Amino acid sequence: TPVSALRGPRPGPLDDGAHLPSVYHGLVDRQSIRTHRIAVVLVAGAGALWGTLGIAAKGVFRAGLSPLGAALWRAGGAFLLLLLLALAANRRVLRVRARDLPMFAAYGLIGVALFMTSYFTAIRLSTVATAAMLLYTAPAWVTLLARLVFRESLSGRKVAAVLLTFTGSALAVRAYDPAALRVNLAGVLTGLAAGFTYALYSIFGKGALGRYGPFTTLLYALGFGTLFLALALRRWPALPPAYALPTLLYLILVTTLLTHVLYTNGLRRIEAGRASIIAAVEPVVAALLGFLLL
Repeated sequence: TPVSALRGPRPGPLDDGAHLPSVYHGLVDRQSIRTHRIAVVLVAGAGALWGTLGIAAKGVFRAGLSPLGAALWRAGGAFLLLLLLALAANRRVLRVRARDLPMFAAYGLIGVALFMTSYFTAIRLSTVATAAMLLYTAPAWVTLLARLVFRESLSGRKVAAVLLTFTGSALAVRAYDPAALRVNLAGVLTGLAAGFTYALYSIFGKGALGRYGPFTTLLYALGFGTLFLALALRRWPALPPAYALPTLLYLILVTTLLTHVLYTNGLRRIEAGRASIIAAVEPVVAALLGFLLL
């Protein structure tokens, strides 16, 4: 079914293979390499598509949507489509344990509502490239938080990547120039907030994926995110003019639904810190598109 395809392979324990021939271990190693490569492609694909988010966001802002309204349409539209798909194809994906609802609520609040709103605000207050670079302080936060929460290894490569991330972000916002930083302080702060909340999106996602499939995880994260955004706005935003509807649909279908399906399916196969670093292709795409189109 479409839902089972979104859920991806079900994880299960491997036999230790101690009593099997060495060829078995070779097959397991090749399977592990193939799984890792698939995860890299999925996460990198999500990052590249997220890189188009800033251009689309600028389009709906020009059509009159606020950052909060755009975030609500983005999360709410994707949630509605997932819910309809679940009801039509496989209602079992709606089942979660009551004790896990607070986890999904926190995931939706921080990783969806606060993240989407802060990132859209950063895009509106600064350039697409600057917002994307500030967003990608996230790999540094993810790497450090994954070490504390999941006890993931902190290798020399990861430490170097963290330092390079912070350095690149500082150069992008001209942190060496106090005058430039003061002029756009609100944009810098919201961009940093987007980076930190995006990091928590990966941390919450890794925890949820240890208990549920990607489809269920994404459905409930977007559902709670939509709820919190609607409560903050106190009304559902009006549709933008007809000329902006294709851009809004792109935000919902591609930069939200497709990207999150790719990312969560990749995240379940590799470490959270590594996934966040791989997805850092996003600011490169965003900067290139911003230069070419804006």
